[in-house]
Amino acid sequence: MPTVPLPQVRPSHRSESADSRIWLASRSVMLIALYYAVGLWGFVFTPDPHGIPLVWPATGVGLAFVYLYGYRLLLALGIATLLVTWQFTADMMPLAEAIGLVMATLAGVGLGAWALRQFGFSPRFERLRDVALLLVIGGLSASGLAATAGAWGMAVGMEDLRFTDTWWLCWMADLMGLMLVAPVLISWLGAGGGGRAFDTGFWRPAVLMGSLVVVTILVYSGTLDTALAMPLSYAVFPLVMLAALRCPTPITTTLMLVAGAIALSGTGWGLGPFADAGLERSLLSLNAQLALLVLTGLVLSALRSERESAEARARQHLDELSRAGRLSTLGELSAGLAHELNQPLCALTSYAHASRRLLEKGRLDDLRDALAQLDSSAHRAAETVRQMRAFAAGSAPEKIPFAPEELIRPVLDLLRPELKRCHVEMDIDVPRGLPMVLVAPVQIEQVLVNLLRNAMEALGARPDGRIRIEAQELGSELGISVTDNGVGIPEERLATLFEPFATWKSEGMGLGLSISRSLVEAHGGRLTAENVQGGGARFRFTLPLEVPDAGA
Repeated sequence: MPTVPLPQVRPSHRSESADSRIWLASRSVMLIALYYAVGLWGFVFTPDPHGIPLVWPATGVGLAFVYLYGYRLLLALGIATLLVTWQFTADMMPLAEAIGLVMATLAGVGLGAWALRQFGFSPRFERLRDVALLLVIGGLSASGLAATAGAWGMAVGMEDLRFTDTWWLCWMADLMGLMLVAPVLISWLGAGGGGRAFDTGFWRPAVLMGSLVVVTILVYSGTLDTALAMPLSYAVFPLVMLAALRCPTPITTTLMLVAGAIALSGTGWGLGPFADAGLERSLLSLNAQLALLVLTGLVLSALRSERESAEARARQHLDELSRAGRLSTLGELSAGLAHELNQPLCALTSYAHASRRLLEKGRLDDLRDALAQLDSSAHRAAETVRQMRAFAAGSAPEKIPFAPEELIRPVLDLLRPELKRCHVEMDIDVPRGLPMVLVAPVQIEQVLVNLLRNAMEALGARPDGRIRIEAQELGSELGISVTDNGVGIPEERLATLFEPFATWKSEGMGLGLSISRSLVEAHGGRLTAENVQGGGARFRFTLPLEVPDAGA
């Protein structure tokens, strides 16, 4: 039965467009309402007889919204600016100048938002450069252009106003308002700021906010004498500094805005320590204090973020180094395991083949010895794996007293087939009666196996190859040396002879001597190498003698 293809469902561009229009409308309404509200609040502080406000937060609102949500909000900003300008300056500024003020505000905000994006400004205020970018770009573009247009419009409309004096007042008002309002909006609405505002908990911001509100209301309520209220007005600094060091940036910027709003409102109503000098001078003095407060909070918050970022990078770097170290250790451990298992596995193979040949020839007595060596090599391989696992787990092997000849004899038995195959003569000088040493026998036997195999490889196929193994008492230590009459060690290799993976042999891994030195040093001894006069090399390692129990 033929199948009928199902129609493909395509995304509805109409629904996406509708959602976009709803989003744009909601942000536009929010911008217009907030711009009008802070504009109305700013015109409360107009001690100047010509109606020039000393605090103008509206430009900061426009810059924050256009930076965060894009240039599509410039239309809403134009409507908000025109509404505020028409309502509050219609009787002081001609229509053409009012339109020029609106256009200058749009140009300044648009240019400021573009510059913040171009220079990589972060709404998290994670770096000192973010604070500098907001103040410099906001002060030069958004506040600068708006102040220029406002001063020009006022000077044209009122002949008794000078442009320079008016521009200065307008610029200070714009910049102060931007410093108070823009950081709050950017930190809360940008880069998930609202979601991380209470990362450190709710109680600390609540305590800081309550303390700041109590202090600022007490200072600017007019109930305290000026001599007490003036120094007490600086009590907000440690609260903001503590918030900058312990709380996320949105909390810090909110504290600064609340402190500024209460201080400006109280001073505007003629209350508080700054009101006695006249409203114009008092608001300018208060603006200077608030500017220092905002700068302190933002700088400390940025420094804390930079420190936390540096610590996070350092932790990540340490984690990467630790991971690299673990991988390196794992690689060395794997290579070491392969190296250490090679000899007992080779012995297992050799004795297995020998056992089969002896069995075929019916030589049962010789077969018994071969099977014993086969069993010994299997146990040796198992013990090597066990000790490697113990080393990886960080546990020390058990050490027991051993006579030197008891350490050397099993090694010679293990290597006997290889020594015969290579036609190597062995000279053994291990006197009986030497003091006992406290060792992990498998580890020291492995050291001897590595040294003897290196000696056999150094001899090559020369017919007069000879190896001498010697043990002697050296004060409080036992010295064991392995000497060959081979080609010796290249002089340039002596300095790096015991480093991991340092080898000049084509088939060598460069781990035998490194592992041997580690095993000897773990027993409290040392391993050295030197060339012998006349040809050959000598490896000598020491082991501390067993110390008898004083109470025995």
